[in-house]
Amino acid sequence: MDARYNVYFAGQLLPGYEQASVRSQLGRLFKADDSTLDKLFSGKAQLVKRDCDKATALKYKQAMEQAGALPVIKSATPRDIEPASADPGKPMTRAERIAALAAAPDMAYAQKPEVKTTPPAPPEDPAGGGIGLAPAGTAVLLPNERQAPVSAATQPPDLEIFASGQRLSEPAPTPPPPPDTSHLSASEAGTPLPNLASERAPLSPDTSAIALSPDGTDLSDCAAPLPSPPVLDLSGIELAPAGADVLEPRYRTKHDTPMPATDHLTLEN
Repeated sequence: MDARYNVYFAGQLLPGYEQASVRSQLGRLFKADDSTLDKLFSGKAQLVKRDCDKATALKYKQAMEQAGALPVIKSATPRDIEPASADPGKPMTRAERIAALAAAPDMAYAQKPEVKTTPPAPPEDPAGGGIGLAPAGTAVLLPNERQAPVSAATQPPDLEIFASGQRLSEPAPTPPPPPDTSHLSASEAGTPLPNLASERAPLSPDTSAIALSPDGTDLSDCAAPLPSPPVLDLSGIELAPAGADVLEPRYRTKHDTPMPATDHLTLEN
């Protein structure tokens, strides 16, 4: 007998989702009213799907995670596995009614909310088993999440392969021969430079008319004479009388403040 599973929801959300958005998504997914959603988000585990096979449990898991909800999947015990027609007259619970609506053929997956910032991490299996890898080739993406294959039409360049060891460039030209330095020699250390012979005749100035003055001779007569003072016309300039105001009234400092009284001051010996 194949393993059977129960799907629960305890109000836990995946990282990056807000409760208001997840509540709205689950309401559209399960077509549930506010009272049923209040029970789902009460914090207690609520049964969403009873006694389903592995493929159906994974389908519920994917649909709830798309809405941002964290499902809890446990292995169904023999007590949980009940025939569908065991008690046709027994009324279904709200959670079982949600499961019946969710299992309808026209159940549509909710689209991802825009508040999602990080991809959901795979939830841990609280029962310690019952969840495994999907078979090879199983489609794990919705049709609107799949990307069409990219067809690349690459035109290879026009290349040519040479024989192994063949040079890929022209050889470098032969360097010129070194210059001839056989006629050069090195001078001894300390020899002043330049020491090459010059073709110009050495200078021989006549210094017979030059003599040194005695020590202490005044050489002030050798200085250049001072220039003559300039001739200035001062006929239009005259000195103002003593006490005359030499500033215009607007430039004079005004002493409007009276002098302080000092008649009450005395000097001590």
